[in-house]
Formats: sequence, structure tokens, C-alpha cells
Amino acid sequence: MKKMPLILAVLLAVFAIFSCQKTNLQNDAASPTQISSGGGSGSGSGSGGSGGGETGRGGGASNDCFPTVTNLIAGQTMTAGTISIKNDSTTIYVTYTTTNGWYLTKTHLYVGDSAHIPVTNSGNAVPGQFPYSSVNNNDTTFTYQIPISALGNNTCGFVVAHARVVQRDPSTGNIIQTQTGWGQGTPVTSTQSNWAMKTSYCLCSGL
Repeated sequence: MKKMPLILAVLLAVFAIFSCQKTNLQNDAASPTQISSGGGSGSGSGSGGSGGGETGRGGGASNDCFPTVTNLIAGQTMTAGTISIKNDSTTIYVTYTTTNGWYLTKTHLYVGDSAHIPVTNSGNAVPGQFPYSSVNNNDTTFTYQIPISALGNNTCGFVVAHARVVQRDPSTGNIIQTQTGWGQGTPVTSTQSNWAMKTSYCLCSGL
């Protein structure tokens, strides 16, 4: 009979221990929910980070702004080089580059709305009236820097690149032929009788 109180005391002690462990386990089970809630709060910060990611993609987009490149066509059928067009936040860069023994002797350039390209009454482009021109001393590359304001309030417009080019014999340097060149594209007007061409260009906005 005296052993009974001892046995009861042991059973009560064991019961107390299991009760404490159960309480701790219940508290531990609640912890992931708290972490998840904290993660939700973190997700809000993550959303802000995603905004930073958008900026990063915007920065990445600038790396994706590859130049618009078209051929410089001489005499209607010969590729004399290329016309490369690109922009930064303030300036449009139009670069003439010649190949295959061709050289630039004079260039004219128009950048803007197609409705304002200088043309005759019959629709032929008039390079001599283009707003940008240069006498080139047998250059193989030449770049115009045009303010973005040339496009007005538009993000897209046209580039009309004209050139006088000569082809020289690689051995003697003598001129083989002289030709007119245009940046390849579509006809300047639907009524023209010459082969002047314009190239469409849209500003890269991911800068």
C-alpha cells in the first residue's frame, strides 16, 4: 500500500514530461507557418526586387538594341557596303561603311518623317536638299550624329542615305567606276521615276 503513492508520483511525472513535449511539438509545428508568413513579407520585398529585375531587363534590353543594318547599293545592283543605324538616349548614329574597293566621295542624309523627305513634283528624292551632307575624301567609313529630335514626337521614322561612291582598282588605285548609292529599303515615293530608297527605323527604348 505504501508503494502506491510512489507509483502514482512516477506516473504523474511521466505524464507531465509527455505534456511538455507535446506542447513543444505543437509550437514547432506552428513555426513553418510563421516562416511562410515571413516569406510572404519577403515576397513583398521580392516583388520590389522583381521591379529591380525589370530595371535589369531594361538595362539588358539596351544590350539587345542591335543596329539596323542595310546594304549600300551602288548603281542599282552592286553592294558597295552597308548603312548601320542605332541610337542612344539623345542621338541617332548613321554609319556608312564601304567594302569591295568602294570609297565614299560625297554623302547626303535625311532622318525623319517620310512626308518631309525633299522630293520633286514627280516624287524623286532630291539629295542636295537633304538636311545633312558631307564631302568625303575617299572614306571607307563615315558617321552622322543626328539628334533624336529629328523624329519629332515619333519613335519611328525613315532614314534616306545617299552617297556618291567610286570603285578603285586594288592594284593601281585608279578609279574603275563612279556610281550613285542608296541605303537599301523601299521606294521613297510611289510616283518616283528613279531608284531612291528609304529605310525604316524605330528608336531603341530599352536604354
